Amino acid sequence: MASNIFKQMASSGGIFRDESVLQPDFLPEEMPGRERQMRDLASFLQPVTRNQAPSSVLIVGSPGLGKTTMAKLVLKQLGEVSKRALPIYINCWETSTRFGILNELVTALGDMLPRRGIAVDEVVARLKEIGRREQCPLPIVVLDEVDRLLASNAREDQVLYDLSRSAEALGLPCAVIGITNDVELPMKLDARVRSSLTNHVINFSPYNPTELKSILGERAKRAFQPSALDSEVIPLCAAVGAKAGGDARISIHLLWAAARAADSEGASKVGIAHVKAMQASALEAAAIPASRKINDLDEMDRKLVQLISKSADSGLSSGELYAKLKAGEAEQRTLRNRLARLEKGGLITGEEIDKAGGHTRRWKIRKTA
Repeated sequence: MASNIFKQMASSGGIFRDESVLQPDFLPEEMPGRERQMRDLASFLQPVTRNQAPSSVLIVGSPGLGKTTMAKLVLKQLGEVSKRALPIYINCWETSTRFGILNELVTALGDMLPRRGIAVDEVVARLKEIGRREQCPLPIVVLDEVDRLLASNAREDQVLYDLSRSAEALGLPCAVIGITNDVELPMKLDARVRSSLTNHVINFSPYNPTELKSILGERAKRAFQPSALDSEVIPLCAAVGAKAGGDARISIHLLWAAARAADSEGASKVGIAHVKAMQASALEAAAIPASRKINDLDEMDRKLVQLISKSADSGLSSGELYAKLKAGEAEQRTLRNRLARLEKGGLITGEEIDKAGGHTRRWKIRKTA
């Protein structure tokens, strides 16, 4: 009778101690390299500890720099000293309408709305009713990928006015923490919103190799068995992330993938060879937009994104895309509109380049947070 494979794996000990430490949703206790940003955000939120409404904040920086994780960690620590704060996390790719965001706020405050279709004005009226209650908590609404609210023709960014001026607009004091990869977002905001939301901006610069090694070192202590890593594994993973724009996600994902490869072959430790074998796939995984965004697209938009993602760092010009799709002149006009919409939606970026006889654009995948 064949022996049980799971019992074999358990008896071998393995490399991992706690694999969850290397997963994207893991919340660390400390954030090396982000101490200043944590202090800045904490100072803006500190009025909550005095039972006062805090300032709204905009957090700006490229993908993989710890923006979302830092915000969640600071709010977790705020909750340890103040019971009044009510953190509400909303990803604007998943909830991208004024109605949806205000509805999330009502639900987080413990109320239910009718299942029948209702107007936004009714949601606002319910929030005003909640705000009149005694002991109402103070919502701190985190809007991750907040630039998504400006992407559609409907421009759902009126909700930013609702929330940033909530005491007068909703009858309910609250604060907003906006998170974006788009450094130009402040200039795109309505003037009524810009003054309140961008009064406090926290910028994130790329991690350097030393900071990435510190991050990986802290994760490795919890993730792996003692002596499970060769001494050069963490420096190499850190170097790859640093070269890719100081992206901690890439370094962490590469370390995890290399460890999985070593574990699956029964190796006693993770070596340089495992890291090098997984490097290309780790970089490719980081370059492809999140599946939730891809799932929002129709078949042709999805095809465009997939073609551009396969080009990696080199990108594809508009002409090259037209050729791959065998698009005629009339179809090219439609594709130009689609590319412009995908760029506005934050999935791709277009760079003006010179070509014989004129100009064209070269398209690349935009990394997401």
